[in-house]
Amino acid sequence: MAFEFNAATGNTSFPLINHGLNELSDAVSNDSIFKDFYLKNGSGYDSFTCEPFLTSGSVLQAEWFKNTAYFLYGIVFVVALVGNALVCYVVWSIPRMRTVTNYFIVNLAVSDILMTLFCVPTSFLSTLILQYWPFGAELCPSVNYAQAASVLVSAYTLIAISIDRYMAIMWPLKVRMSKSQAKLSILAVWVAALTISSPIAMVSCLFQPNPRYTMCNRYVCQEIWPSDHQQYYYSIALLILQYLVPLVVLMFTYTSIGIRVWGKRPPGEAENARDQRMARSKRKVIFVLYLFIIRL
Repeated sequence: MAFEFNAATGNTSFPLINHGLNELSDAVSNDSIFKDFYLKNGSGYDSFTCEPFLTSGSVLQAEWFKNTAYFLYGIVFVVALVGNALVCYVVWSIPRMRTVTNYFIVNLAVSDILMTLFCVPTSFLSTLILQYWPFGAELCPSVNYAQAASVLVSAYTLIAISIDRYMAIMWPLKVRMSKSQAKLSILAVWVAALTISSPIAMVSCLFQPNPRYTMCNRYVCQEIWPSDHQQYYYSIALLILQYLVPLVVLMFTYTSIGIRVWGKRPPGEAENARDQRMARSKRKVIFVLYLFIIRL
């Protein structure tokens, strides 16, 4: 679907769905939702109001829902932002914490911060509170792009962590991944994530789904694909690259690690209390590593 450029204003207008007044009248007369936005007089529902945009009977307008949503989203926002920022600060400020594994963990924290800052507030306001997109045409593709990219970065960073742990457990005497190699791996993760999610930025635009949005000059931000086939094939590719591939890799690496750690018995005098405590610690570490899979 082509974009239109206004040479006089220098603005790009996104494709919109517009309906005639006759269609709007028919929709209003047949849909009780629209009746809440019209003040009836002698000639019918022709005096239009857009505030509030949500109908009074909607659960999204209920005070208990708003208070609950603000509370839960507030907790998620603060905990995610502060927690991930602390991870970055600790690794940056303490030299001995700058290990290969911690580099990957910092990259994971950065992707979470990106999601927290750019996606959580906008999704919360536009989806639950307002029911329309108030942030302008420019932020629509940017936010959708950032959201998709951050999810891919998280998934591929988990893959990198699992491979690093797998190599350390399966071949402990071999040379470990260097910090330079870890940085190159992180760069590759970001390049792959930004490339795979780029189509989302191209098809995300403002959209008016029904006459109510048209008359109120309200929009929603969503993906408008040129054809259903393109959307279908991209969705399948995204499912494979974003979920199935990471899931298979994580299941393989952590299952192999678990089998090696649980099945390995220390030689000689390793039955003493000290080595038993070490074995229990290893099992706890493996349990924590398995929790990474749940993150997907």
